[in-house]
Amino acid sequence: MRHFATMRLIVRALFILLLPALVSQPLFADDDLQTLRQAAEADQSAKAQYQLGLRYLQGKGVNQDSRSAVMWLQRAAEQNYAPAQYQLGELYRTGDGVDIDAAAAVEYLTSAAEQGYPTAQYRLGTLYLTGNMVEQDLITATEWMELAAEHGYTEANQALAELDKAAPAADTIASPSPEAQQTEDSANEEATTPLTPHTRAAEQGDAEAQYQLGESYRKGTGKGISRSFKEAARWYELAAEQGHAEAQYQLGELYFKGRGVERNKKIAQKWYKAAGEQGHVKAKYRQRGCGFC
Repeated sequence: MRHFATMRLIVRALFILLLPALVSQPLFADDDLQTLRQAAEADQSAKAQYQLGLRYLQGKGVNQDSRSAVMWLQRAAEQNYAPAQYQLGELYRTGDGVDIDAAAAVEYLTSAAEQGYPTAQYRLGTLYLTGNMVEQDLITATEWMELAAEHGYTEANQALAELDKAAPAADTIASPSPEAQQTEDSANEEATTPLTPHTRAAEQGDAEAQYQLGESYRKGTGKGISRSFKEAARWYELAAEQGHAEAQYQLGELYFKGRGVERNKKIAQKWYKAAGEQGHVKAKYRQRGCGFC
């Protein structure tokens, strides 16, 4: 009997000791939510706004509310918080709790991708690959997939493998053989520059027009301009020498992949660095992750 009474006393003592911890557990969760809300409302933390938005989106600790979720995610996105930008892009892409909005989806995904957010880079790559919400562009799709792959994003590597298989048929991604490149370049050397809205301004030295003309040659518009990486490089270089950041990046890409120019690690690095110094995000990541540079 004495032994049983002693055990009861021990159990009671343990219960008394553990009771404050047991009671305080839900209060801690409430306090945590309150702290999160205060930080979010005071604009002290984009991360807090993002996390609060996710809570409303998922109904964790609060009533599920898509409108409140979008509001908090937008406030975080306005502070250039990439995870929030990506989440908003996905919401507008899928129509989860909001109306589908292609323009908003692409804008938010691009903002996150340009900050180096690999999930957004991959998603944007899939949009350009499939032509969903944007005009299909396998070159742009490849560029975003490559950036995602450099972050170790497995799905991006798989997509790049599929793009490589499709490249010969699509005549977009694979670098042409020296013989094919020589034939293409010879044909273009004999041809005059077709008239486009940018031609006259480009020939007069306008950097933006030169860049746009380079884009036309890189992609091949089908309106008097066939794809020619050599011509693209020529116009990109003219714009790049005037400090056009996107032209500098694209010129780096051509040297990186040996398209229209001889593959050259030093020149690629030079143009990536020039664009990166102007804040070009993709150029910075290329410069950082350029394995042969």
